[in-house]
Amino acid sequence: MIGNVFPAGQREALLETVSQARSRTELCEALRRYVLARLHLPPETREDDLYRLVVLSVKLRMPGVNAAWLEERLATTDCHQTSYVVSRKTLMMMEIEKGLGVRLPCEALDRVPTLGDYAKALWEAGSHES
Repeated sequence: MIGNVFPAGQREALLETVSQARSRTELCEALRRYVLARLHLPPETREDDLYRLVVLSVKLRMPGVNAAWLEERLATTDCHQTSYVVSRKTLMMMEIEKGLGVRLPCEALDRVPTLGDYAKALWEAGSHES
């Protein structure tokens, strides 16, 4: 995969798997597969924090760059007072929500730092039982 582009049909296929989940656990696992593929991370990645996953994604694309310097640069904010990592995480979440046909309120996104938290919020937003 080059850049943020999925091979033809992969995005839709992975989102379809997420949307067809029959339990919150199944949703969480399908969401993990989608996020890891979307961020071009290896399937065996165990990190659960969405912010850290985006940072890992950038680090993998820039293997020769000093990790401490890179993290410092990624934490800097732009004129909108947001960082590259937060913007990328937010856009990915919006893409997922659009693909699933759900909308989480902005306030809810502050309470979903991990994949598990996000899966729970998506599950509940889809009117599934808790």
